[in-house]
Amino acid sequence: MQKGLKIRLYPDNKQINILNIIFGHTRFVYNYFLNYSKENKDYKYTNWSRLLTELKNSEETNFLKEADKFALQNSLKNLSIAYSNFFSKRAKEPVFKKKHNLQSYRTNYTNKNIELYDKGIKLPKLGIVKCKYNKNIKNNKIVNATVKLLKSGIYEASIIYEAETEMLLKTGNSVGIDLRVKKLIKTNDNNKYISELDIDRINNKIKKEQKKLSRCKLHSSNWNKQRKKLAKTYQYKENYMLDNIHKATKAIVTKYDIIYMEDLDIKDLLSKQKLKKHKKKMLTSSLGKITTILEYKCKHYGKELKKIDRYYASSQTCSVCGKTYKVLASEIYKCPHCKLIIDRDYNAAINILNYGIAHN
Repeated sequence: MQKGLKIRLYPDNKQINILNIIFGHTRFVYNYFLNYSKENKDYKYTNWSRLLTELKNSEETNFLKEADKFALQNSLKNLSIAYSNFFSKRAKEPVFKKKHNLQSYRTNYTNKNIELYDKGIKLPKLGIVKCKYNKNIKNNKIVNATVKLLKSGIYEASIIYEAETEMLLKTGNSVGIDLRVKKLIKTNDNNKYISELDIDRINNKIKKEQKKLSRCKLHSSNWNKQRKKLAKTYQYKENYMLDNIHKATKAIVTKYDIIYMEDLDIKDLLSKQKLKKHKKKMLTSSLGKITTILEYKCKHYGKELKKIDRYYASSQTCSVCGKTYKVLASEIYKCPHCKLIIDRDYNAAINILNYGIAHN
């Protein structure tokens, strides 16, 4: 199966200039063919690819030869995917890319044009770029690499490589997990992972940096420095959440063989919560990532992930007597029938496990 590895890059000034050229040329190609498709109603990738070759040989646009050829082709593929999602009504219509948005390009592996060394990575057009990573994948086949310039000014490469499936020892244990907004993961043995307090602590830091930015003169030198500082804080928040999700999911797949969870409608779940916009965006992303990461880790380590009916009232059903009682905003479940008092998410996790065993 394919796995990913993120690497922090430290390019020199010459390499930064080359990166800016590649970013600019891939953006130009994307916008050019977006405009072309709108004017000519031509949405075929093969026609775009043929026209791209003509553009490279034209005197006016032969500067495109300066960029990595795979980066330009992948820019066309990204546009083709965007249109495919749009026509399938999975996304909005593609829009023109701007210089100040996230800048990135993807290049493919061929003839050892991408190689990892102890303190560097070889990339097309760039040569060996100084980097930092903590995992040895030199013996694995590299598929492609995506180079990004984050808003914080940090350069990053995401390496996709082929890895053999690893099997963890079978434990014979099963678990039910409940995904919620305040405690992202709660298990039927009363363990919780990533609470709301962790998110609030980082959000308070973001508020302070945002307040400092608002006091700076727009587009001044200090404003630009503070903007990057704020972007780094946001990046820390994203990395912190992702790191905790990976640790939590790895702990779960190591301890249990079968994992039961609800087939959640995340948008519906968050629409019922009174959350601030920035927190809702982060939690939407986190709940989706938990599901995605659990799925691929179960596949990779030889474990099973089973989803139960999303309309099963796991939070409203008593885990002892089995009778239903509508709980409102309270985090404590108090059953009026058998007088059980239990944490709401803990109760839901127990019900998810019992329902999953009974219906699978």
